[in-house]
Amino acid sequence: MARILFLAHRIPYPPNKGDKIRSWHFLDHLLKNHEVYLGFYVDQPKDLTHIPFLQSKVKSLCYRCVSRFSQIAGILTGILRGRSMTLSAYPKNKLKAYVDDLFARDEIDLIFLFSAAVAPLVADRPAHIPVVADLVDVDSEKWAAYAQKSSWHLRWLYGREARLLLQFETAIADTAAATVFVSDAEAELFREKLGGDSKARASHINNGVDLKAFDPSRFSALTVSPRTVIFTGAMDYQPNIEAAVWFVSHVWPIVRRTVPDAEFVIAGAPVHSRVRALADKPHVTVLGFVDDMAETIAGAGLVVAPLLTARGIQNKVIEGMAMSKAVVATSAAKEGIDAEPGKHLVVADGAGDFAAAVVAQLQNPAAAAKLGQAARQHMVEHYSWPKSLRRLDALIDRVMPEETQ
Repeated sequence: MARILFLAHRIPYPPNKGDKIRSWHFLDHLLKNHEVYLGFYVDQPKDLTHIPFLQSKVKSLCYRCVSRFSQIAGILTGILRGRSMTLSAYPKNKLKAYVDDLFARDEIDLIFLFSAAVAPLVADRPAHIPVVADLVDVDSEKWAAYAQKSSWHLRWLYGREARLLLQFETAIADTAAATVFVSDAEAELFREKLGGDSKARASHINNGVDLKAFDPSRFSALTVSPRTVIFTGAMDYQPNIEAAVWFVSHVWPIVRRTVPDAEFVIAGAPVHSRVRALADKPHVTVLGFVDDMAETIAGAGLVVAPLLTARGIQNKVIEGMAMSKAVVATSAAKEGIDAEPGKHLVVADGAGDFAAAVVAQLQNPAAAAKLGQAARQHMVEHYSWPKSLRRLDALIDRVMPEETQ
């Protein structure tokens, strides 16, 4: 048993959005064999209700609330001081004092960082304590993609963030005992940017999918709407906003010319005003928060992931596949997922081709069902959380000091 300091840029519970799904499964697994000290930020006031639950699980806990206003203020200050926006959005004082006190009392054997944003909290760590840095995605690449698609002033800002964040990501890798990403493709992309020993220390641990929660047999009595197309995710996240607006503006009119009774449902919260406005369009429903995303997916006939910008593994895709649904995804949304196009899901790019793929599935429910069944089996065989967490155990064992094992 080791004493692990687990730091995350967002409260790791409940597991109701992409990063929290991964951080919670990692944290929950580590708690089974180790003593965990937990630090994180809270950006949604409603998440404060989960603090007592987390306190009951860990050795000790410290958190810092951040608001949209405080993060914007931090970002603006960081820009003026030449710092990364990502790092400037998270105030350090309270959590760093907690971390430094743990170091002073020699309480920690290993540090687990979830996101580059929390790495500054351990900048002054004792040299003998190893660090595992789960960067999840190469976020600097996401900012570079934003820069390519933006107007000139935002292109400069996003390009600056891509450059500064890449410098910081590589600095983390230079000092970490291991740097982890969500897919082999993401890890390989990062390795291309590295040199020396840090390249060999970059690896991946796939996201899994909760095959019990996302099990279609749970909803066998539910009536399915075969002409309903669903897109899921946190709808305040820029790539999801971009995807929803693009789909409704450019793909959905083409679909409805052929399948006029088709319905498009957008599920997930928080909801940005641009996404909420899409509910004014014909045959488009914006649900926002849902109690059980698996149940909502179960009621649809088809899952889409029309992302134009994406990094790592998209939980929306593997959850849809786990629910035995045919999934139509862009190349960006499929990237990082080890699945065969045409056998486990459909991959299409461009409004015309994406619309044609959606129409083909809606008009051929037998083929869609066959695709969904193959998708479910693939998830069972390759994307269970226990399989992914065995890789986490092996990584922890490899970097842990021998005297603590």
